[in-house]
Amino acid sequence: MNYRVVNRLFTLAVFSMPPIVGSATSVVWHGGALWCVFEVLSGRRRLSPDTAMRWVALLMLVYVMANVVSFLVNEPSLAMVYKLLPLVAFLLFPFSYSIWTISDREEVAHALVFGAATASFGALILALVQYKYIGMRAEGGAGNALVFADVVCLAGLTCLAGALILDSRRPFLLLLAFVAAFAAVLLSGSRSVWGVMMALTLLLLFICRTRLMVLLRGRLLALAGIAILIVVLTSGLIMERFEALWQNMDKLTEGGDYNTSVGLRVALWKIGFQLFAEDPLFGHGMQNVSTLIREGIEQNFGLEVGFTHFHNGFLTILVEGGIVAGLAVIAMFALITVIAVRSLAKAGDRLERLGGAVLLILAAVYAGGGSVNLIFGHDILDTVFMIFLIIGLFLARGTSRLADAGAPLPSR
Repeated sequence: MNYRVVNRLFTLAVFSMPPIVGSATSVVWHGGALWCVFEVLSGRRRLSPDTAMRWVALLMLVYVMANVVSFLVNEPSLAMVYKLLPLVAFLLFPFSYSIWTISDREEVAHALVFGAATASFGALILALVQYKYIGMRAEGGAGNALVFADVVCLAGLTCLAGALILDSRRPFLLLLAFVAAFAAVLLSGSRSVWGVMMALTLLLLFICRTRLMVLLRGRLLALAGIAILIVVLTSGLIMERFEALWQNMDKLTEGGDYNTSVGLRVALWKIGFQLFAEDPLFGHGMQNVSTLIREGIEQNFGLEVGFTHFHNGFLTILVEGGIVAGLAVIAMFALITVIAVRSLAKAGDRLERLGGAVLLILAAVYAGGGSVNLIFGHDILDTVFMIFLIIGLFLARGTSRLADAGAPLPSR
């Protein structure tokens, strides 16, 4: 066994898991990443020289340091140090990337898309059971409908990108996996992710329109039939979710009722902007946000509810870590998007284009879906961000270090 084999299997595993087993994905990735830290710090392996990875890692380090400083200047205590634990994932990123690149890019690309296909089909099975037989919004193994929708959206769009870009022997299977993921996202009832997934689907179809026409030959009727079936079966849920949205909007605008999903989001945003204005430089610390939200909602809106974030990932980052943390994250998303666009423009390298598609999907889902939910601070979301970012960067701009693959893994 060597890292070329292990990394291919690890890629297949971690991309299959998020919608199905949820936090177990985080345990597996963090365990692997800690081993990567040991490999690099012990001198057995070297950090990757890839420039794109190093710029992203630098921005992550700025984000981490801004949050540590914010913690220290906002009445720190040993009892609250655990609030900083989500930052560990960002420190592990360059080490995980460096060992993961001891791989064949082609093998990793195929493991990526078929892992995503497994996740998509598994997500649909769980979603159907939860929605039809338990009568709940689908949340799969994630334990949260919005988190489930985000990770399934990423998996499904990766399958679509794989079918359109990768010269796969099973493109129809990947298209079916995309349809399964889309159905699972619908069953989650997460309206914001519906919009993001539909917009990204249209964008990918436009970018890869030539390949699309080839794939649809002889399959158009089958895919259209499946799509119509999904819309018919989920039409009740779609109408129900939009009716609830209009009702919440009416209650907020006409009666000033903030005790609805829409009203609470507006209340959270108002409190968040007030808190950011109070201390834009250092923020209020990751340890204080839950308390500040609870107190702000009770004092300003007379409601007794608790939240850990502001249902806007960027606003949460600004309040927790201040303007430096916020700018670091915005710069990171901008850099990822630039790399994605440049990679997609290179028609000659399909692996580079696939990496660009994965990065574009990642940035859009986290920035778009995160604008009404979380971006970072949830173990599943943090882990999924890391694995998609690592493989996207590796395919789009990475250097395969197969010269290191022949060295056997040390016995444990």
